[in-house]
Amino acid sequence: MKTFAQNLMKLAPDWVTLPLELIETFDWLEDQGWLNIRGTALPEEHTLMIYPPEQQNQPFASHMAFGGTSLPYTGHWSTPDPAIDNRITEIGETAGDGGRVAIWLDNEGKQQFVHIGHDTIGTITDDPRVLLQFLAMGYLEAGGLEQTNVTPIEAFLEYHGVETLSDLGPDEQPVPPIAFQGFLKQRFDLDMPRTARDIGINDFATYHADHSTDPFVQWIIEIQPEPTEAELAYELELMRTVESLNLQDDDDTDTIMQKIGSLFKSKDNDK
Repeated sequence: MKTFAQNLMKLAPDWVTLPLELIETFDWLEDQGWLNIRGTALPEEHTLMIYPPEQQNQPFASHMAFGGTSLPYTGHWSTPDPAIDNRITEIGETAGDGGRVAIWLDNEGKQQFVHIGHDTIGTITDDPRVLLQFLAMGYLEAGGLEQTNVTPIEAFLEYHGVETLSDLGPDEQPVPPIAFQGFLKQRFDLDMPRTARDIGINDFATYHADHSTDPFVQWIIEIQPEPTEAELAYELELMRTVESLNLQDDDDTDTIMQKIGSLFKSKDNDK
């Protein structure tokens, strides 16, 4: 177990056991020189990329990096709950809006790989090989995937609002993690599936989806505290603010920014 895996375990609860497949993968990625260390080199400042340096910052590469955090899941709650925090540990970032992949200790005492997104949540798999396949497929943002029955290319085209790759320029083409995929094939004989659904990954549910049968979704709903009066008041004020902007589906970025600017200007005049 090399540097990254050791530091990731320092951030994890005592019950966490890294599967051998993940350890070997982390060690291989580190051997390629794809470990980035920031700041004072604390465990949470170690990030393991799935691309070589020349591809890591390309806008059309998959947004995926392994890494842990010292921030607890309930840290933003009015009353944090260490017992809940002890059952979740993050192991990677899967979307630019804050999507994460984590290990969760389920109600049966089993480790599950789960998705914690900005808008969605759910169980990915309990199989580390399936997890690695999913993260290596090349989805632009695996943590922002709305449907799992689409290919990475289909999701890419939908994201950019075009019908074919030929509608994009040569510098706008998707960048799959070819070397990472090659390692998984060579070491574990893992081929890349056509879609995430093909390896048993279901669509992720929205938060508070009471109808969901996903055990992680049900657990998250169960543990969520009732909102405080202050939080309810804030949400109401936020909704009123959004309504006052009168945003339209066909508003472009400049129009939206002008509306936001006008809102702040009117509030300044009211003071």
